[in-house]
Amino acid sequence: MLGLKRKPEDPVRVVQDSLSATATMNLGAMIAALQAIIEGNLWQRDNTFESFGEFAVALPPVGLGVRSLAPLRLLRGALIDAGHIACWTEVLERVVRAPGRPRKKLANDEGFEPFYTVPTASTSQDRLLLALKRNHPEHFAAVCELKKSPRAAAIEAGLLTNDPPRYGGACNIEVAARLSERAQGRLLCELFDALSPNAQCDLIARKLEPSLGFNLAQRWRDCAATNKTTSSGGSSAGN
Repeated sequence: MLGLKRKPEDPVRVVQDSLSATATMNLGAMIAALQAIIEGNLWQRDNTFESFGEFAVALPPVGLGVRSLAPLRLLRGALIDAGHIACWTEVLERVVRAPGRPRKKLANDEGFEPFYTVPTASTSQDRLLLALKRNHPEHFAAVCELKKSPRAAAIEAGLLTNDPPRYGGACNIEVAARLSERAQGRLLCELFDALSPNAQCDLIARKLEPSLGFNLAQRWRDCAATNKTTSSGGSSAGN
């Protein structure tokens, strides 16, 4: 009927719907609803949960039901974008798979098992946040207050060095190591072709000659020189 005000949507329900696999996600509406939940402490309204993380993984209707990677990534993006670092870290503490750590029983956690593996890179933001909260609370507080980035806080806490990246940042070795074997093979071939003959011979001398016999590097150098001469001669003839 005309004149009746529409009842405002429950922020918890808005986030639940946004995280659902069947929903059309509106990031702006989701962030606004999360803001209302956190600023209004709506996750504590039934005194059921000890942290926002427990609320996030608990099943609806009381929790957000974050129990797989897809909704976790959506929730992470929304929380980080809105500056709710502390809340995201509480979620991490609940979902990170940690072998040997006893499971804590919480309300409405039927069958819940941690499912998220933190990236192995020492510079991983999630890894830094957990380490800062666990061992350097004063630096973690500065990150949560948006006074410092996780990396800057980790450097001040001694978790990271401020040294320039190896090889001028040309290679992310940790990322390369996580590629499939096929992708690693393609990368290695492309990198080998892109480097100088001296660098190629250095690789052969260090890694191949001890197992396959000496003089391989020199043979490769001679072969490369011959190919270069042939290629130059062919280009000249063509001109």
